[in-house]
Amino acid sequence: MLTRRKTTTSHFTLDMKTPTNTAARTNDETGRCVVLFHEVENSDHWDLMLEVQNRLWTWRMSELPTINQTVTGERITDHRIHYLDYEGPVSNNRGTVRRVRTGRYQWVQPAENRLAVLYFDKERWNVCLEHENPIAKISRAS
Repeated sequence: MLTRRKTTTSHFTLDMKTPTNTAARTNDETGRCVVLFHEVENSDHWDLMLEVQNRLWTWRMSELPTINQTVTGERITDHRIHYLDYEGPVSNNRGTVRRVRTGRYQWVQPAENRLAVLYFDKERWNVCLEHENPIAKISRAS
């Protein structure tokens, strides 16, 4: 049985499942994406972010994918768009972030079970999002 995790902020509640009511881009359109290394006391991790309608869908990864290895990313709260270009301290003493990958992505399967292909400088990643599942399967294709 799928359980959904909800996070409440001071302004609104965010549903952590993969949104299905947001229009995905078609094959000929691309969006920006970034991978940040987030250094925070006792829980360093990577954040994968996809620009979707003026916000960043975000997944936390404990490691980066390598060729022939798939990692999982846990869906976390959407982030502000400025993290596409930001490096430095995170507010409220929540560590620091630095960009380790920046690129573009496109949906190749814009449906309930989505597949996004991410294009970084010398790498291509696949991100598989299953309907209502907060966990993404992330692999490096090249």
